[in-house]
Amino acid sequence: MGMAAGQARLLSITSRMSDNELRAQIINNNKMRLATKSSQVSEAYTTALNDARMMFSNYDKDNNATYQQLTFNALTAYNPYNNQYAISNASGQVLVSEKDAINFKDAGGDLNKFLGYYGLENTTTYFDNLNKYANADGTIPYSTGEKDDAGNAITINSGYTAEDLQAAYEGLNGHVGYNTTVASEQYFAYTTAITNFDKAYTAWTGTIADGMTTHLTSGIKYNGKTLNDISGSLDSTTDIGAMKNVLNDLQGFVNEAAKLKVGTSQASNYFSILNKQIEAARDGKTEYTKADNIVGFKGDTKNGTISFGVSADSTDLPDFTIEKQTDAGTGSVSYIVKVLDEETDPDNPTMKQLAANEYTLNLNGAGNTIELTYGTAPDQTTVTGIPNMFNGNNGDYKIIETSPVTVEDMKATGKQVIDSLENSIYTVWNPSNPAFADKSKPEYNSFVTAAKALENVIFGTSGVIQEKDYPNLVDVSWLIKNMNDTQKDKFQPILDVIILDNIMNTYGEPKYAWIDKSEVTDSYNENGDAKAQWYTNLFNRMQSGGYQVLQDGLASSTEWIEFAFESGLITLEMVDKEFNWNTLMYSSCSDITEQTDNTAITIAEAEYNAAMNKIENKDKMYDLELKNIDTEHNSLQTEYDSIKTAIDKNIERTFKIYS
Repeated sequence: MGMAAGQARLLSITSRMSDNELRAQIINNNKMRLATKSSQVSEAYTTALNDARMMFSNYDKDNNATYQQLTFNALTAYNPYNNQYAISNASGQVLVSEKDAINFKDAGGDLNKFLGYYGLENTTTYFDNLNKYANADGTIPYSTGEKDDAGNAITINSGYTAEDLQAAYEGLNGHVGYNTTVASEQYFAYTTAITNFDKAYTAWTGTIADGMTTHLTSGIKYNGKTLNDISGSLDSTTDIGAMKNVLNDLQGFVNEAAKLKVGTSQASNYFSILNKQIEAARDGKTEYTKADNIVGFKGDTKNGTISFGVSADSTDLPDFTIEKQTDAGTGSVSYIVKVLDEETDPDNPTMKQLAANEYTLNLNGAGNTIELTYGTAPDQTTVTGIPNMFNGNNGDYKIIETSPVTVEDMKATGKQVIDSLENSIYTVWNPSNPAFADKSKPEYNSFVTAAKALENVIFGTSGVIQEKDYPNLVDVSWLIKNMNDTQKDKFQPILDVIILDNIMNTYGEPKYAWIDKSEVTDSYNENGDAKAQWYTNLFNRMQSGGYQVLQDGLASSTEWIEFAFESGLITLEMVDKEFNWNTLMYSSCSDITEQTDNTAITIAEAEYNAAMNKIENKDKMYDLELKNIDTEHNSLQTEYDSIKTAIDKNIERTFKIYS
């Protein structure tokens, strides 16, 4: 029974040992699979470390770059600070997005319409700003470039509101448009006709000017003397009395010449001024009023200075000054008189203070005017009627300056008057006077021919206006008043251009800019022109070489564009500074770079660490299980050996019993 039990125990141990060995084999197999998985995880991590992707550079206004994965959309998207790129296929067609293709098709070849689809509008504030110059009725005046008798700029009412001017310029509301008209045959005919007219009119007025000069120098006579005779007498006369007679003749000549003046206040004032100049030189007396602005005053009633010869704000030296000084302690009053000294240093004149015996200063009884006499006989100068500004008198005044006369001064004045007559006859005489206009000259026939040709262009026929009105053919306001409705409608495009040219000569030319209405920020609209140029470049490229639509899925794919570039399916193009498209290798493009994906690396590293930790933990568990199995196996082996030894000894004893 003992032996049988041992045999049973031995079989049980053998079974358990076999089970242990099987478990150990399974665990070793699992450890081998862990090693394989570890290699896979390491390989994935290494792949992530070595993985480089194509990246595209985007820039801001400060030229700072940010990077994004290269796609068609990233490469071709509008950015005012980026270079403009496009890609084309093997047929030379530019690849465009579905949106760009639709916009191009809907535009029908109209660039402005195409740009409008991107929120762009070409506009100007020029015409709105004109409203600040508008008349009460809203119409805009313009300057003729001339001045009236008072020296004020002459303006003419255009008859156009700011809105009318914009419509005329842009070709709205029935107007042809400025640029269209300027390029038309009608405008060419008008400019040709008016150029010929101006040339012929200048030549004809030149003959009239020659006639005026001839009439001035030899046609007019006073006391039987021509202007040439009087000029000769000025040169030869040395006696004061005789020189006064020459100036009398010159004054009489001036009055004869004035009979041919035009009917304007400017012409009348001109001859009146000449008469005063002659009288002042002849008699030594000159009359001044407040309008002449010949008196200045600085200071106050106690301590002030009256200057004669210049205005209060002038920087020029006066003829003389009268300075009042009041002693602050005693209240006593003294006067200082200074005169202009041009003899000591003619190149650098100064004010010279006169001694008490070198002048006489009188205040009248009422104290409203001052009389000053300075110099020594016979060269004394007396000035009367000076307003006494020391007592606040600053009203109207009449000053008479009496100075000694000399032959030299009278001669100089006479020559100035003659020079003035010769230079001013064209502005103060009537050019249509028969005394000047010799119609037998060929210049007259050329003028009439050119005038009729211009009349025909403007009115549609000749013979509508009289000869005296030929010069008015260049006067827009006169044309408008003398045209019927039919003539005005036909000539309206030219009238628009004429009015607009005068407006632009006065206020400058309108400046148009592209405004991006898709963005409301002012800073973005600063790039309106840049955006318009960007899409203009695209429009021109689509027109010139054709286009192919790239599906949205491919347009956003990083894999497709990398494959397409590397396999040569597409070609990179870029716009240069002259807005021309040029091809270039994508590998040489500075805005396309290869970079590792740091985000992907970080993720791969995290996955690697997690996987390796898991593998290491399993491996440690398997090692522990193997150690336990080995311990159990050793115990079973020891028990197995003990039982087997006991069985062997029992068998040996049994055989010895029966031996």
